[in-house]
Amino acid sequence: MDRTSLDISAAGMRAQRARMDVIAANLANADTTSVRVDGGRHVPYRRRIALLMEGSDGVPVAKIEEDRSAFRAEQQPGHPHAVATGSDAGTVYFPNVNPMVEMVDLMAASRAYEANLSAAEVAKAMNQSALRILG
Repeated sequence: MDRTSLDISAAGMRAQRARMDVIAANLANADTTSVRVDGGRHVPYRRRIALLMEGSDGVPVAKIEEDRSAFRAEQQPGHPHAVATGSDAGTVYFPNVNPMVEMVDLMAASRAYEANLSAAEVAKAMNQSALRILG
């Protein structure tokens, strides 16, 4: 199938929108200490990353993966999700989300979205000019 410049720009905007949605979820869960309980241990939210990949016909798509880096550990013995026993008693594990990194990624995704939007607007203007010439 032949892709037009508008199709490619639209696919790029969809991919950047998916990337911004993932970043928004990361920011919303930056302090979520318990997403599920694993054997009596609370497991914090794990940061997700949108990887942009080439899909069918060369259009960009976003693949969502979890960031496997370590959780942030803080000593807070009074916290309800603190580890009760063992060498790390009183430790609370927080998500591996850094709000500063997320904000920089969000700005980059926003700029990429705007670039795709500008390319779509130029393609639209070129199509309109061609129709005026032909008409």
